[in-house]
Amino acid sequence: MPYASMTRRTYGADAADPDKPDDPAARKARERTAAYKEFSAGVRRIDNALRTSPDPYANAVGIWLNLPRDDSGEHAVSEGERRRQLAALAARSTDPRIYALAFRTCRGSMDDGCHTLSARRWIDLDAGNALPWTFLLDEAVARGDVAGQENAWFHLANADRFEDRSLTQLVPIIANANGSAGDQVAAESLSVLAIGISAAWSMPSEQFRACGPAVRADSNRAQLCFGYANVMLEHSDSIQDRFRGAHVIKMLTGDGTRSAIVSKESDAWGKDWKQPEELSCGSLGPYLARLSRAATVGVPAFLHEAASDPAR
Repeated sequence: MPYASMTRRTYGADAADPDKPDDPAARKARERTAAYKEFSAGVRRIDNALRTSPDPYANAVGIWLNLPRDDSGEHAVSEGERRRQLAALAARSTDPRIYALAFRTCRGSMDDGCHTLSARRWIDLDAGNALPWTFLLDEAVARGDVAGQENAWFHLANADRFEDRSLTQLVPIIANANGSAGDQVAAESLSVLAIGISAAWSMPSEQFRACGPAVRADSNRAQLCFGYANVMLEHSDSIQDRFRGAHVIKMLTGDGTRSAIVSKESDAWGKDWKQPEELSCGSLGPYLARLSRAATVGVPAFLHEAASDPAR
Protein backbone atom coordinates (compact mmCIF):
# COMPACT_ATOMS: atom_id res chain seq x y z
CA MET A 1 0.00 0.00 0.00
CA PRO A 2 1.56 3.36 -1.03
CA TYR A 3 2.09 5.88 1.77
CA ALA A 4 -0.51 8.30 0.37
CA SER A 5 -3.10 5.52 0.25
CA MET A 6 -2.23 4.59 3.81
CA THR A 7 -3.00 8.11 5.04
CA ARG A 8 -6.27 8.28 3.09
CA ARG A 9 -7.28 4.91 4.52
CA THR A 10 -6.67 6.21 8.04
CA TYR A 11 -8.12 9.73 7.85
CA GLY A 12 -9.95 10.20 4.56
CA ALA A 13 -9.71 13.40 2.55
CA ASP A 14 -12.28 15.72 4.17
CA ALA A 15 -11.37 19.34 4.79
CA ALA A 16 -12.99 21.87 7.12
CA ASP A 17 -15.02 24.74 5.68
CA PRO A 18 -13.70 27.94 7.33
CA ASP A 19 -16.99 29.73 6.56
CA LYS A 20 -18.96 27.28 8.72
CA PRO A 21 -17.01 26.98 11.98
CA ASP A 22 -19.97 25.60 13.96
CA ASP A 23 -21.20 23.15 11.37
CA PRO A 24 -20.97 19.55 12.73
CA ALA A 25 -19.33 18.35 9.51
CA ALA A 26 -16.79 21.16 9.75
CA ARG A 27 -16.01 20.33 13.37
CA LYS A 28 -15.55 16.69 12.46
CA ALA A 29 -13.26 17.67 9.60
CA ARG A 30 -11.18 19.90 11.93
CA GLU A 31 -10.88 17.05 14.41
CA ARG A 32 -9.78 14.74 11.63
CA THR A 33 -7.24 17.31 10.43
CA ALA A 34 -5.80 17.64 13.95
CA ALA A 35 -5.65 13.86 14.31
CA TYR A 36 -3.93 13.60 10.94
CA LYS A 37 -1.27 16.08 12.05
CA GLU A 38 -0.61 13.95 15.15
CA PHE A 39 -0.49 10.83 12.98
CA SER A 40 1.89 12.46 10.47
CA ALA A 41 4.16 13.58 13.29
CA GLY A 42 4.07 10.05 14.67
CA VAL A 43 5.09 8.59 11.32
CA ARG A 44 8.03 10.97 11.14
CA ARG A 45 9.10 10.21 14.71
CA ILE A 46 9.04 6.46 14.08
CA ASP A 47 10.82 6.82 10.74
CA ASN A 48 13.54 8.98 12.29
CA ALA A 49 13.91 6.58 15.22
CA LEU A 50 14.35 3.64 12.84
CA ARG A 51 16.92 5.42 10.68
CA THR A 52 18.98 6.75 13.62
CA SER A 53 18.70 3.70 15.87
CA PRO A 54 21.91 2.03 17.10
CA ASP A 55 20.29 -1.24 15.95
CA PRO A 56 21.30 -1.99 12.34
CA TYR A 57 18.15 -4.04 11.80
CA ALA A 58 15.98 -1.05 12.70
CA ASN A 59 18.05 0.98 10.21
CA ALA A 60 17.35 -1.66 7.55
CA VAL A 61 13.61 -1.51 8.22
CA GLY A 62 13.72 2.29 7.92
CA ILE A 63 15.42 2.01 4.52
CA TRP A 64 13.02 -0.74 3.46
CA LEU A 65 9.90 1.29 4.31
CA ASN A 66 11.29 4.23 2.33
CA LEU A 67 8.81 6.70 3.78
CA PRO A 68 8.42 10.21 2.32
CA ARG A 69 10.06 13.05 4.17
CA ASP A 70 7.08 15.38 3.67
CA ASP A 71 3.35 15.19 2.94
CA SER A 72 3.83 14.84 -0.82
CA GLY A 73 3.49 11.07 -0.64
CA GLU A 74 6.62 10.64 -2.77
CA HIS A 75 9.15 8.05 -1.62
CA ALA A 76 12.24 9.35 0.11
CA VAL A 77 14.52 7.80 -2.54
CA SER A 78 14.05 5.91 -5.80
CA GLU A 79 13.40 2.17 -5.69
CA GLY A 80 16.83 1.54 -7.16
CA GLU A 81 18.50 3.60 -4.45
CA ARG A 82 16.41 1.87 -1.79
CA ARG A 83 17.61 -1.51 -3.00
CA ARG A 84 21.21 -0.27 -3.23
CA GLN A 85 21.16 0.98 0.36
CA LEU A 86 19.67 -2.26 1.65
CA ALA A 87 22.18 -4.36 -0.27
CA ALA A 88 25.06 -2.26 1.05
CA LEU A 89 23.84 -2.73 4.61
CA ALA A 90 23.43 -6.48 4.10
CA ALA A 91 26.89 -6.82 2.58
CA ARG A 92 28.54 -5.68 5.81
CA SER A 93 26.14 -7.46 8.17
CA THR A 94 26.07 -10.93 9.68
CA ASP A 95 22.45 -10.53 10.81
CA PRO A 96 20.31 -13.02 8.83
CA ARG A 97 17.26 -10.76 9.25
CA ILE A 98 19.02 -7.92 7.42
CA TYR A 99 20.40 -10.21 4.74
CA ALA A 100 17.02 -11.86 4.13
CA LEU A 101 15.29 -8.47 3.96
CA ALA A 102 17.77 -7.20 1.38
CA PHE A 103 17.87 -10.45 -0.62
CA ARG A 104 14.10 -10.67 -0.97
CA THR A 105 13.77 -6.97 -1.76
CA CYS A 106 16.47 -7.27 -4.40
CA ARG A 107 15.22 -10.53 -5.93
CA GLY A 108 15.05 -10.22 -9.70
CA SER A 109 16.96 -6.92 -9.74
CA MET A 110 20.49 -6.22 -10.93
CA ASP A 111 20.68 -2.80 -9.32
CA ASP A 112 24.02 -1.77 -7.88
CA GLY A 113 24.73 -4.01 -4.92
CA CYS A 114 21.87 -6.44 -5.51
CA HIS A 115 23.97 -8.66 -7.74
CA THR A 116 26.40 -9.23 -4.85
CA LEU A 117 23.73 -10.89 -2.69
CA SER A 118 23.37 -14.66 -2.89
CA ALA A 119 21.26 -17.45 -1.46
CA ARG A 120 24.50 -19.23 -0.51
CA ARG A 121 25.59 -16.33 1.72
CA TRP A 122 22.13 -16.20 3.26
CA ILE A 123 22.38 -19.92 4.05
CA ASP A 124 25.74 -19.36 5.75
CA LEU A 125 24.23 -16.65 7.96
CA ASP A 126 20.96 -18.46 8.65
CA ALA A 127 21.96 -22.04 9.43
CA GLY A 128 19.07 -24.45 9.81
CA ASN A 129 16.52 -22.29 7.98
CA ALA A 130 14.95 -24.05 5.00
CA LEU A 131 13.81 -20.86 3.26
CA PRO A 132 17.11 -19.82 1.61
CA TRP A 133 17.52 -23.40 0.37
CA THR A 134 14.32 -22.99 -1.67
CA PHE A 135 16.02 -20.15 -3.58
CA LEU A 136 19.15 -22.24 -4.06
CA LEU A 137 16.99 -25.11 -5.36
CA ASP A 138 15.40 -22.80 -7.93
CA GLU A 139 18.85 -21.68 -9.06
CA ALA A 140 20.08 -25.28 -9.38
CA VAL A 141 17.05 -26.21 -11.48
CA ALA A 142 17.56 -23.17 -13.72
CA ARG A 143 21.12 -24.18 -14.54
CA GLY A 144 20.41 -27.92 -14.77
CA ASP A 145 22.60 -28.76 -11.76
CA VAL A 146 21.27 -32.16 -10.64
CA ALA A 147 23.77 -32.55 -7.80
CA GLY A 148 22.90 -29.07 -6.58
CA GLN A 149 19.20 -29.96 -6.63
CA GLU A 150 19.73 -33.12 -4.60
CA ASN A 151 21.85 -31.25 -2.07
CA ALA A 152 19.15 -28.59 -1.71
CA TRP A 153 16.45 -31.22 -1.25
CA PHE A 154 18.45 -32.93 1.48
CA HIS A 155 18.74 -29.67 3.41
CA LEU A 156 15.09 -28.77 2.85
CA ALA A 157 13.92 -32.10 4.26
CA ASN A 158 16.27 -31.94 7.24
CA ALA A 159 16.09 -28.26 8.17
CA ASP A 160 15.45 -27.11 11.72
CA ARG A 161 12.78 -24.59 10.75
CA PHE A 162 11.12 -22.61 7.97
CA GLU A 163 11.53 -19.00 9.03
CA ASP A 164 9.85 -16.60 6.63
CA ARG A 165 10.07 -13.48 8.86
CA SER A 166 7.29 -11.74 6.93
CA LEU A 167 6.18 -9.98 10.13
CA THR A 168 9.59 -9.43 11.75
CA GLN A 169 9.80 -5.88 10.39
CA LEU A 170 6.90 -4.92 12.65
CA VAL A 171 8.94 -5.36 15.83
CA PRO A 172 11.16 -2.25 15.52
CA ILE A 173 8.27 -0.23 14.05
CA ILE A 174 6.08 -0.85 17.10
CA ALA A 175 8.98 -0.63 19.55
CA ASN A 176 9.84 2.87 18.35
CA ALA A 177 6.32 4.26 18.86
CA ASN A 178 5.63 6.20 22.05
CA GLY A 179 2.36 6.09 23.96
CA SER A 180 0.75 9.07 22.21
CA ALA A 181 -2.36 8.57 20.07
CA GLY A 182 -0.49 9.84 17.01
CA ASP A 183 2.36 7.36 17.43
CA GLN A 184 0.03 4.46 18.18
CA VAL A 185 -2.04 5.05 15.04
CA ALA A 186 1.15 5.62 13.03
CA ALA A 187 2.63 2.33 14.27
CA GLU A 188 -0.55 0.46 13.35
CA SER A 189 -0.68 2.02 9.87
CA LEU A 190 3.03 1.44 9.25
CA SER A 191 2.57 -2.18 10.33
CA VAL A 192 -0.17 -2.60 7.72
CA LEU A 193 2.12 -0.96 5.16
CA ALA A 194 4.98 -3.32 6.08
CA ILE A 195 2.72 -6.38 5.84
CA GLY A 196 1.62 -5.23 2.40
CA ILE A 197 5.21 -4.80 1.19
CA SER A 198 6.31 -8.22 2.44
CA ALA A 199 3.18 -9.85 0.98
CA ALA A 200 4.48 -8.88 -2.46
CA TRP A 201 7.69 -10.91 -1.98
CA SER A 202 7.96 -13.74 -4.46
CA MET A 203 8.43 -17.32 -3.29
CA PRO A 204 10.40 -19.94 -5.20
CA SER A 205 8.09 -22.48 -6.80
CA GLU A 206 10.25 -25.49 -7.67
CA GLN A 207 9.70 -27.27 -4.35
CA PHE A 208 5.92 -27.11 -4.82
CA ARG A 209 6.09 -28.16 -8.46
CA ALA A 210 8.30 -31.12 -7.55
CA CYS A 211 5.95 -32.12 -4.71
CA GLY A 212 2.83 -32.35 -6.86
CA PRO A 213 0.60 -35.45 -7.08
CA ALA A 214 2.98 -37.20 -9.49
CA VAL A 215 5.65 -37.41 -6.76
CA ARG A 216 3.75 -40.29 -5.11
CA ALA A 217 5.17 -42.58 -7.82
CA ASP A 218 8.74 -41.74 -6.65
CA SER A 219 9.17 -42.97 -3.06
CA ASN A 220 12.53 -41.28 -2.54
CA ARG A 221 11.34 -37.86 -3.68
CA ALA A 222 8.06 -38.32 -1.82
CA GLN A 223 10.02 -38.90 1.38
CA LEU A 224 11.98 -35.69 0.81
CA CYS A 225 8.76 -33.80 0.08
CA PHE A 226 7.20 -35.14 3.26
CA GLY A 227 10.24 -34.07 5.28
CA TYR A 228 10.18 -30.58 3.80
CA ALA A 229 6.42 -30.25 4.27
CA ASN A 230 6.74 -31.37 7.87
CA VAL A 231 9.35 -28.67 8.52
CA MET A 232 6.91 -26.09 7.17
CA LEU A 233 4.05 -27.53 9.17
CA GLU A 234 5.75 -27.99 12.53
CA HIS A 235 8.52 -25.40 12.55
CA SER A 236 7.27 -22.37 10.62
CA ASP A 237 6.71 -18.82 11.84
CA SER A 238 3.72 -18.20 9.57
CA ILE A 239 0.25 -19.66 9.20
CA GLN A 240 0.55 -19.53 5.40
CA ASP A 241 3.62 -21.77 5.42
CA ARG A 242 2.03 -24.14 7.93
CA PHE A 243 -0.93 -24.42 5.57
CA ARG A 244 1.35 -25.12 2.59
CA GLY A 245 3.08 -27.87 4.55
CA ALA A 246 -0.25 -29.38 5.63
CA HIS A 247 -1.49 -29.30 2.03
CA VAL A 248 1.53 -31.24 0.75
CA ILE A 249 1.17 -33.82 3.52
CA LYS A 250 -2.53 -34.22 2.74
CA MET A 251 -1.68 -34.74 -0.93
CA LEU A 252 0.98 -37.36 -0.04
CA THR A 253 -0.95 -39.25 2.62
CA GLY A 254 -4.62 -38.49 2.02
CA ASP A 255 -4.91 -37.38 5.67
CA GLY A 256 -6.54 -33.95 5.94
CA THR A 257 -6.39 -33.72 9.74
CA ARG A 258 -3.46 -31.30 9.74
CA SER A 259 -5.07 -29.05 7.13
CA ALA A 260 -8.21 -28.80 9.26
CA ILE A 261 -6.18 -27.82 12.32
CA VAL A 262 -4.30 -25.11 10.44
CA SER A 263 -7.55 -23.78 8.96
CA LYS A 264 -8.85 -23.25 12.50
CA GLU A 265 -5.60 -21.47 13.40
CA SER A 266 -6.00 -19.24 10.38
CA ASP A 267 -9.51 -18.32 11.50
CA ALA A 268 -8.23 -17.54 15.00
CA TRP A 269 -5.50 -15.30 13.62
CA GLY A 270 -7.99 -13.53 11.37
CA LYS A 271 -10.15 -12.68 14.39
CA ASP A 272 -7.16 -11.23 16.23
CA TRP A 273 -6.03 -9.22 13.19
CA LYS A 274 -8.79 -6.59 13.15
CA GLN A 275 -8.93 -3.68 10.77
CA PRO A 276 -8.31 -0.23 12.31
CA GLU A 277 -11.91 0.86 11.71
CA GLU A 278 -12.88 -1.71 14.33
CA LEU A 279 -10.42 -0.37 16.89
CA SER A 280 -10.43 2.73 19.03
CA CYS A 281 -7.24 4.60 19.88
CA GLY A 282 -7.67 3.37 23.44
CA SER A 283 -7.38 -0.26 22.33
CA LEU A 284 -4.38 0.17 20.06
CA GLY A 285 -1.78 -0.29 22.79
CA PRO A 286 -2.74 -3.87 23.71
CA TYR A 287 -3.39 -4.63 20.05
CA LEU A 288 0.08 -3.45 19.05
CA ALA A 289 1.61 -5.43 21.90
CA ARG A 290 -0.07 -8.61 20.62
CA LEU A 291 1.00 -7.84 17.07
CA SER A 292 4.60 -7.28 18.18
CA ARG A 293 4.57 -10.55 20.11
CA ALA A 294 3.26 -12.44 17.07
CA ALA A 295 5.96 -10.82 14.93
CA THR A 296 8.62 -11.80 17.49
CA VAL A 297 7.77 -15.46 18.07
CA GLY A 298 5.82 -16.19 14.88
CA VAL A 299 2.07 -16.45 14.46
CA PRO A 300 1.78 -20.22 15.21
CA ALA A 301 3.69 -19.85 18.50
CA PHE A 302 1.67 -16.74 19.36
CA LEU A 303 -1.60 -18.60 18.83
CA HIS A 304 -0.33 -21.47 20.97
CA GLU A 305 0.51 -19.01 23.75
CA ALA A 306 -2.90 -17.39 23.44
CA ALA A 307 -4.66 -20.77 23.61
CA SER A 308 -2.64 -21.71 26.70
CA ASP A 309 -3.41 -18.40 28.40
CA PRO A 310 -6.78 -16.96 27.21
CA ALA A 311 -6.23 -13.88 29.40
CA ARG A 312 -3.34 -12.71 27.24
